[in-house]
Amino acid sequence: MKRTKRLGLLLALACTPARGEAQALWDSTALAALFAGHRPAVQSGGYREDWFQAAQGGVIVGRHVLGHLKVELEATATSGGSQFVSRPITLPGQPYPYWLTSTETTSVRSVGAVAAWQFRDNEWVHPFVLAGVTADFERTVAYTPEQFLNGDPRAGALRQRLSDGRTEETTAVRAGAVIGGGAKLYFREHAFVRSDVRLAVGRDQQNVAFRAGVGLDF
Repeated sequence: MKRTKRLGLLLALACTPARGEAQALWDSTALAALFAGHRPAVQSGGYREDWFQAAQGGVIVGRHVLGHLKVELEATATSGGSQFVSRPITLPGQPYPYWLTSTETTSVRSVGAVAAWQFRDNEWVHPFVLAGVTADFERTVAYTPEQFLNGDPRAGALRQRLSDGRTEETTAVRAGAVIGGGAKLYFREHAFVRSDVRLAVGRDQQNVAFRAGVGLDF
């Protein structure tokens, strides 16, 4: 009987996943992503392209706090993404407004904190979902090229300068909520690849990032 109990105990230990007893507390990931950002509409009836696209890079550090529940801190930055902008201006003696065109190039630096729930231990592959908050620091450089309105020479109208070519820079800070989901795939005992989709939503803000990266747990 004792031998049977010992054999059963050995079989139970042999069938227990090796990683289950040694779930890593920490992990870190280096990310690359395709980022799409949406900026507020132009005031005074102007037009702006809805979305801009940019490359994004960043890092994530996570820690397991309760079983499959993990807290993650992340920091990311994008390259510049461009949008075409057109604004109407009213000119004296003209019956219709003139549309002044410019190009806005926006880059975004973000810091965020999320809670992530993974559906399995760190063994081979597991999906996860996440939710949290983010703060985005948007830097926008608007370039308006030199533009003229050519008057009718038959009426003696002169050529009128509308813009002398200028560059203006603005910075905005936007807070938002974050939701997303993805999966981790282990290719070595402590090394994995990670991919996810992350959506940030707030007042005058909708950003989405399709991210992939490699990481280590420890």
